[in-house]
Amino acid sequence: MRVPLTSCLVAISMVSVQAQVPDLQPLNQEFMGAITFKMDRHGRLVMDHFDQGQRFRQDLVRIEELDPEAVSYSAEEHGIALKCLPDKAQCFSKEIFKLDVVRLTSRVTLAAPATDPEGARTMLLLRDLIRSAQQVNDQAEAETPGRPLRMNQR
Repeated sequence: MRVPLTSCLVAISMVSVQAQVPDLQPLNQEFMGAITFKMDRHGRLVMDHFDQGQRFRQDLVRIEELDPEAVSYSAEEHGIALKCLPDKAQCFSKEIFKLDVVRLTSRVTLAAPATDPEGARTMLLLRDLIRSAQQVNDQAEAETPGRPLRMNQR
């Protein structure tokens, strides 16, 4: 009797973990390898920028620290601008490999995908991703923590 119950608990926990990982496949398909999106083990969105098969830049950010309303198309830069929430200034870590520098910034620009030159479809995907991550984060904050918040509980 214990084996089926244990199996059920493992299956349920795996489903809940999988539900918390955002679906980045639509964005990866949209950018067709020019920019790849993945989550790191710290729960940050990793955006790797490629040119001629070589990675030249990497941006890291917690999705819930992005402002979905500030996702916009920049005609001057021919790209899509992402910005931090006002109270989360410099939420991006931008590493430029050629210059061997890492910078903290409040804004990054993603080159517009070839299939979406004005960025309308891509901006919609990014806004949906940000809003869903913020909703999951809000739900998690409202839950009772699974472990004690204090180190020296008696």
